[in-house]
Amino acid sequence: MNNLLDSLLDLVFPPHCEVCKRDGKATLCSACFEQVRFMKPSMGIHCVAAYDGVMKTAIHRFKFQKRKKLADPLGILTVQYLSQVQINMQEIDTIIPVPLHPNRHRERGFNQVHHVAEVVSRYYGKPVLPALERIRDTKPNYGLKREERYTNVEQAFRVTDSRSVYNKNILLMDDIYTTGATISECARTLKIAGARRIEILSLSRAQEHEA
Repeated sequence: MNNLLDSLLDLVFPPHCEVCKRDGKATLCSACFEQVRFMKPSMGIHCVAAYDGVMKTAIHRFKFQKRKKLADPLGILTVQYLSQVQINMQEIDTIIPVPLHPNRHRERGFNQVHHVAEVVSRYYGKPVLPALERIRDTKPNYGLKREERYTNVEQAFRVTDSRSVYNKNILLMDDIYTTGATISECARTLKIAGARRIEILSLSRAQEHEA
């Protein structure tokens, strides 16, 4: 019955790649996958790819157009990236996504980073822990100067349960790394709560004027 329903839906709404719109079953087609070029880690920061081309389009449609199916291919790209860099996932205790403020979460309907983190979690068997919460509804960092971005997110987060992060090795995940203001403040908050080690991972890295 499900196969029949899927076939009928395919006739009415032909499946296609969410980025290039090429017809096919894949949410992100192989041609788009092959265009993604992994970035080398820099200064202890791991970013899967530059925020341009396929990655920029995929994240934008996932984040702002609610194409939730893109969580799987973005998660797969993240897993492929992790297999090539020096983050020992066996030593990681938990994965923590950068949180949205409740107002933003209600507006968007979901936390895109959490969905990608769940894909990584399924592969490595590491729990996703919503151990951070955003306690200030900050302005979007887009358009702010570098110094303003850091001021904007200062003391914007808190740990919900310090016991859950104390002496733990954490993979802290975000979607777009620009100046690093947001994820640095999250890492600082986790360190204060007693986290042992924090590995920073972002899906993409943007220039300061791009995100």
